[in-house]
Amino acid sequence: MATDVALDIGTSFTRLATAERGIVFDEPTMVAIDTNSGDVVEVGYGALDSVGRTSRHVLVFRPFAQGTTVDFDVTARLIAGLFDRAGVSKLSRARVVMSVPSLATPIERRALRQAAIQAGAREVSLIEAPIAAAIGLGLPVQDPVGSAVTILGAGASEAALISLGGIVTGSGRRQGGNDLDSAVASLLRQRHGVVVSPAVAEMLKCTLASALGRTRDASEVVTARRVDRGDLVEVEVGADLVNAALGDVLMSTLKMVQDCLGDAPPDLSQDVSSGGLTLVGGHALLNDFAELIATGTGVEVHVADQPDLVIIKGLQLCLEEMSALHALFRNADR
Repeated sequence: MATDVALDIGTSFTRLATAERGIVFDEPTMVAIDTNSGDVVEVGYGALDSVGRTSRHVLVFRPFAQGTTVDFDVTARLIAGLFDRAGVSKLSRARVVMSVPSLATPIERRALRQAAIQAGAREVSLIEAPIAAAIGLGLPVQDPVGSAVTILGAGASEAALISLGGIVTGSGRRQGGNDLDSAVASLLRQRHGVVVSPAVAEMLKCTLASALGRTRDASEVVTARRVDRGDLVEVEVGADLVNAALGDVLMSTLKMVQDCLGDAPPDLSQDVSSGGLTLVGGHALLNDFAELIATGTGVEVHVADQPDLVIIKGLQLCLEEMSALHALFRNADR
């Protein structure tokens, strides 16, 4: 009997679920590979923990960037490692439902499907991430009603207006939470002449940032390395610096949502005005982000419960209704 698998591979995190067991993998999109044998050594947190601690022939890869695969072979090995962790063998004849960004090109879609087939999947169906998110939110995706969803991921962001099983208007940017982290790190280097790790930059964003630039007295003392001398120093970072760093990326994201809603037909615009817009994705929880978008669009904005899990939950529902939702998969396979 075929095993049904839902797979949401993101720039930062990957999630895998099966029809029988639910979510069985929710870890970083990383894979450690033994370059001598080609074998997968670790995936997820195991690969992350091995960074800088492995022998020279074991390399750790991040095969996704900006919402799409940047290394076909490594992506296939990552998926094979995920199947192994989930107890899915080639003998399982796995049927896989995968999310794909709506802004992905036909070449990127084919590469993602072929990577899963190379990893051992018998059948692969793609569904666009905004539609999977809308299904996970319980929105009336296949009805003649407009449902607005915005995905705020680590490497890509998307806004979509969905009706009758398809995306009516959409807009996307190949930027996301990682770009916010990079902006914080870059401004620290400019103003203080120090370099911080991505983990520290992310912590500063989560702890101090306000999407509306609301200044606060809050600050964090972090350890950083001076660029000119290479020694470690402690630096006090204030909320004003973090807010200044995030401005450009946040305004670009707001413009993305405005473009999507601005292109909507009048009847569907009315649906959005009454039903609002829902934010999903890892950095939907950024302080005041929902209020920023609500102010900039005039639409009520909601943040989903567990916004990082909405897409994989939508894919799980797709596993249960594969025959009824076949048209959604066909649209994503274009």
